[in-house]
Amino acid sequence: MFYVSKISPLFFLLAILNLLFSLFLKLYPIGVPFFIPLVFGFVGTTLVGAMYQIIPNSQNRKLSLPWLSYVVFLGVLLSQLSFYTGYTLEGSGLLFLSYLIFSLHLLANVKNWMPVTVKFLGVSAIYLLLSSLLLFLHFWKAYVPLQLAVHTMTLGAMLNAVYGVEIAWIPMLLMETLNVRKAVRLFYAKQLSTLLMLLSFFFLSYRAIALSALLELGVALYYLYLIYSLLIQRRMPSPLPYVVRMFLLALFFLPFGILMGVAGASNPDLLTIVFTLHIDLLVYGFTAFTIFGGMAHLLPRIVWNWFFSSGSKENAPAIGELIDEKGFPRFMELSAVAFFLFLFADVLFSPLNRLSPLLYLFILLYFFRLTFAHLIMKLREVKHGGSEGS
Repeated sequence: MFYVSKISPLFFLLAILNLLFSLFLKLYPIGVPFFIPLVFGFVGTTLVGAMYQIIPNSQNRKLSLPWLSYVVFLGVLLSQLSFYTGYTLEGSGLLFLSYLIFSLHLLANVKNWMPVTVKFLGVSAIYLLLSSLLLFLHFWKAYVPLQLAVHTMTLGAMLNAVYGVEIAWIPMLLMETLNVRKAVRLFYAKQLSTLLMLLSFFFLSYRAIALSALLELGVALYYLYLIYSLLIQRRMPSPLPYVVRMFLLALFFLPFGILMGVAGASNPDLLTIVFTLHIDLLVYGFTAFTIFGGMAHLLPRIVWNWFFSSGSKENAPAIGELIDEKGFPRFMELSAVAFFLFLFADVLFSPLNRLSPLLYLFILLYFFRLTFAHLIMKLREVKHGGSEGS
């Protein structure tokens, strides 16, 4: 790993706290909708942290002016504190300024746009900025629908980033080769489907939303086909890496979440229950489990290169020891069961649906224990071991 983004772990931790806060808001609504910290706090913050690590390494160069990443983190933190205290206009304005600095800072460091992953991430950064601008315009004078800002983040920023990163990581982890032409085809198809979807949300035409969502579903199925083709061409019979298994678990929820969106747009009378399933499957399901896998892959590598890549490696642990890798198969089994119970509970009538955040809290705390808590414990062991050895 050529460049280590020391700010990325802070973005990841803030993202997890936002996910936790969204569960609190589902239990105790206090003004701000729960999907604001969920989408703009959890998803957006993760994307910023991940791209600060991935983009410089895709260019084989260090990030210029790295202190700007700390300015971005402070702005994002203050914006989310503003959201939580009811200052949505101020919070959205701060978020837009933070993402503007982030986008200009990051994209200025891109010199090679040829890799399709870089194309995906570059477009993702643009949609990230656009989503915050649309959110500000909504809270300012309701110039645009809130649904447009939310889907610009999810469909535009998040899905482009996921597709772009996974078509690089999954072949690498499987030691297989992805057909580049098919990946480029996916990129352009994704841009078309996203543009049509966002135009439909701008005009709030439910028929257009349903039709464009079917195209988005087609793009998602094509992506799943690309991943499936990688799996069936594997030449090595070894077990799938835990990160790939996390991604595959997440991808299971993607088409069903999009179908819920099609159903809701086709029949607005079903919108309440379908909206619940739509956001649960796509954000708490597909996006969250993808992010869990991505964090589990990035976090130990960032920390290892930060603390142990230079100097004496006498007390340096293996990268895999910094998180509890052996605990992930069990985590996936239990969290899959807990997530399906969460889905069921979330569509029940009140007050039974208030059980759903508690079920998801189990998933979140379990993941936190395997990653952040285990990492802190391992670093303390290394520190004490080094002190005793000296």
